[in-house]
Formats: sequence, structure tokens, C-alpha cells
Amino acid sequence: MIRGDIRKIDLGTASFERLIVQNSFYVDKTQFIEHFLNDASQVILIARHRRLGKSLNMDTLRCFLTDLKDCRKLFQGLYIENSSVWELAHSAPVFYFSFKNMDAKDYKYKLFKQVIMCFDAYLDKNDLSEIDRFMWARYFASEGGDPDGLLLLTEMVYHVTGKKSYILIDEYDKLLRDTFQSDEYEEIFDYVKLFFSAGLKDNPYLEKGLLTGVLRVSYEGMLSDLNNVTTYDMFSDELYTDDYGLTEEEINEVHEIRPFDRDKAKRWYNGVKVSQKAIYNIFSVSSFLRSRKFDCYWGKSQLLSVIVDLMDENRRNALMETLNGAKIEVPVETRVSLKQLWERRDDYSFYSFLIQGGYLSLDEMIPETSLAKVSIPNMELVKVWKTFILSFLYPNQRKMLTMLDHTGNLSLLARDIEDYISDSLSFYDLSVYKGEGRRRVWERVYHIFILGVLSAYSESRYVKPVSEGESGDGRYDILYQNGDVNYLFEFKACDDVKELDARAEDALRQIDARRYGARLDHGRRLIKVGIAIYGKQCRVKCGG
Repeated sequence: MIRGDIRKIDLGTASFERLIVQNSFYVDKTQFIEHFLNDASQVILIARHRRLGKSLNMDTLRCFLTDLKDCRKLFQGLYIENSSVWELAHSAPVFYFSFKNMDAKDYKYKLFKQVIMCFDAYLDKNDLSEIDRFMWARYFASEGGDPDGLLLLTEMVYHVTGKKSYILIDEYDKLLRDTFQSDEYEEIFDYVKLFFSAGLKDNPYLEKGLLTGVLRVSYEGMLSDLNNVTTYDMFSDELYTDDYGLTEEEINEVHEIRPFDRDKAKRWYNGVKVSQKAIYNIFSVSSFLRSRKFDCYWGKSQLLSVIVDLMDENRRNALMETLNGAKIEVPVETRVSLKQLWERRDDYSFYSFLIQGGYLSLDEMIPETSLAKVSIPNMELVKVWKTFILSFLYPNQRKMLTMLDHTGNLSLLARDIEDYISDSLSFYDLSVYKGEGRRRVWERVYHIFILGVLSAYSESRYVKPVSEGESGDGRYDILYQNGDVNYLFEFKACDDVKELDARAEDALRQIDARRYGARLDHGRRLIKVGIAIYGKQCRVKCGG
């Protein structure tokens, strides 16, 4: 259900009260509260990628439960008002903690400060017993050195009110994600683990706990001590699937109020899957509704630089396939070990990282294996990959954009392609290992490099390149097409640098001899591109 004025879209807040009071656009997700309160688990972890409304849902839950302020009028007309859990509204102490703005230098103090603020907002020190005042004074004097803040807070509240508390922790994994490559990671990890364990494990003063974040960080033992935690993530969640992001039904309701091109919206913002159910990115859809422009609203995050740091040739090659619309099979582990991700750099953690981060969609788990089929699910994420990832992998962006400009002069066209390759290919490892054919390795690397460059080509008039397509009497290496021109690329490696010119001409003749252009639209001009290779030296010849 849609609430508020769809023309009033506030993208800068995660405050439920602000959205309702100002009559801003709000999609009713209050059934999430019912799901949470009826969940038998005492501590719940919900892992979702960015921009799906995690923080807003958590604040909505806080507003509903808190007995510090009566917010029940904010929920009038929403789903939860007629729910069986409505009687729990305005009934309990609720303490909200956020890891969003913490760093390695001051995380202890910032956590300590949040505990103190919760205490001051809820309790009067004069209401504490003598021993509680002593315990609290000792904690206060620690200024963050004591990780037992959650336990002490809930204990003091219980002693004064007789009520058990709810603890809500937003972006629980962000500090770890931001620091796992640093020397301080182990110390931070140990402290945060103690902080969580004190408040969430066997705490007799805890009613329920909720953690949200991007990754399910588990192998290191972050949550291993919490034997009462249940995890819902991108791989397995049948309960909270519709509570984050937008469903197809909600998109249709938005369209009824303010019409737009639903098919195009689906291509742009739908497709990332939770338990293999596709959802819409709610932030991106809201941004589109405000600007009425289909564009990439994802924004840059720390995760992107991590992905770049973890790239190798095989991963680049696999991602080039997904950028061209393919579904690929990759090894996946449902949990992420940040330590393994960085130190061992195994593919299981890497692809799980991409799935949980929202950069790839989990389309299918392959039964009885550790493999999954994944893809880039929508146009927004294609643009994310091009803008933030491929710009690191393929330098000289300005020269890339002019590489194919001289279609009217094939000598200049060949020169531009050759210059771009010569300037850029130094980023690739052309080393040949024992048992590998040198020419085969060079051809493969050049093939993948050009395929990636063409995939990253940002001008909208170009379409995705096709690799190793069947045509005529064989398979061409790459076909690339714009409105009125088809390009066919063929690669030939040499045994001697002196053979470059001749092998480039051989590549052009092979395109003709094997009739690679036979199935192409003859209404478009065909440009043949032969590329001869000797290590990092190449020669490009173009023919019409």
C-alpha cells in the first residue's frame, strides 16, 4: 500500500516519523513488524544489499515498539494497525545502534557514546540501586574500554522498569567491511564480537534482537557464540522476502498513481533476487520517480574498491561474460569470510561477496554442487559495472570513447585501435606458464581485453558485442554493432615480431574466406578488423 504524496519523495532520511508527518511518499512495509515479532527466534540477522530500506524498516520497528514515546498515531491506516501484534505497540524499551559512521580510530568511543545516550534518554540515575550506580559509574569511566555496554544497559532498565529490552543494530558489518584489509581488523573484530555477545547471547534482560547488514559474516566466528541467532539472507529467506525493496504488486500500485514505463523500469531496477525471487531497488525506483529519468542511482560504495582489489584474470573474464548478458556458473559459499576473502582470495568468498553486495544476481543454485548460476540483473547494475569497475580495469577512458570514430578512414581507424591497445594492455599479464601455448594465451588475452573494452564502451548507440558467434563456415572472434556499422574482429598471434603485418592481413582474409559476415544484415556496412599479436606488440589492419 502506498502512503503519502507520491510527488514528495524524501531520499535523504530513514526516519519513519518524518516520512509520515510530512506526508512524503512511503510504501507500507509494516508487515515486517509482524514478521519480526512472530518470529520464534530471539536474535535475528537480516542481510540485504544496499538501498533496499533496511534502516527505514528498523526505525519503523523502533517507532512501533518504543514506550518512551507514543507513536501509534503514525501507524493509522497501515497494515500493522489491524495485525494481531498491534497490542505490542508502545510497550517496551527499544535501543537502536548504528555502525554506519564508525572507523578504526573511534569505534569504541562511538559505541560507548550510543550506550550512554540510550541510558540518559531512558533512565534517571537516582532510580538505580546503589550497586547499579556503582556498576554504571565504572562503565562510564571506561569511555569505551568495556564492551559490556549492551548488557549493562538492558540490566539497568530491567531493574528499574521490570521490562525486557529490544536491541536493534543497523549495518552491523560495515565497520568490519571497511577495515578488514587493515592491520587493526583483528582488534576491531574481537571487540565487536564481545560487544554483540554481551548484549545478545544469554542475556536474561533481552526480549529480542535484530541485526541488519550487507554480508553474512560468519566463518571468523563473529556470531558463532550467539546460539540463538537466525539468519535470513539473499540465499535463504522465505519470511522477509517482500519486506525489503519493492514487489511487482507495489510497482503496479505506484504506476496506477503516477504512470511510467513499467517494462523499462523492470529492465533498469528489477532482478536482484532474494531466495531467487526478483525484487526492485526501492531507492533507485524512488529516485526515478522524483527525477522522471531512467539512470543509475546506485552510487559508489567501499565495496567497489574491494572488488577491484580482488580482481584477477579469470574473474575479469567471467564478469565480461555477464556484462554481455550471459549467466555463468561460479563457486559460491552462502557465508562470507572477510579474512578468507582477503588472505586466501578464494572464488567461493569472492562470488558470495558479489551476490550479497547486490552486484550479481543469484539466479539458480545447482543441486548437489557448490555452484550457482549468476548474472548482472538489470541496466542500472550494468552501468555500475561500467562506471565504477571497468574504469579501473580499462584505463584511458577518453581514448576508448574515440577509438571507433574514424569509420570513414580505415587507416585511421586501425591506428586508433592499435594505439589504444598499446597504451592499455600493459595492465594485463601476458605471462605464459609451463604447459601453455604462447600464441593461444596471447590470443585469449587480447580477445578478452577487446571484448571487455567494447562491453565498457559507454555511448548508448552501441550494443553489446557478441563473442565467438557462429556465422558462415565457422566462428568469428567478436562481432560488434552500432546503428549502421558491423565490426568483425579476428585475432592472430605470431611466432616472430616480423610477422605482424602478414598475420594481420591473414586475419582479414580469414573473415572473407570463412564468410563470417554471411548472416549479418547487409543493409549495414561491414568493417573487418584483423589484429596480429606478438606479446604486447600488435598490428591492426582494417578492411571494408
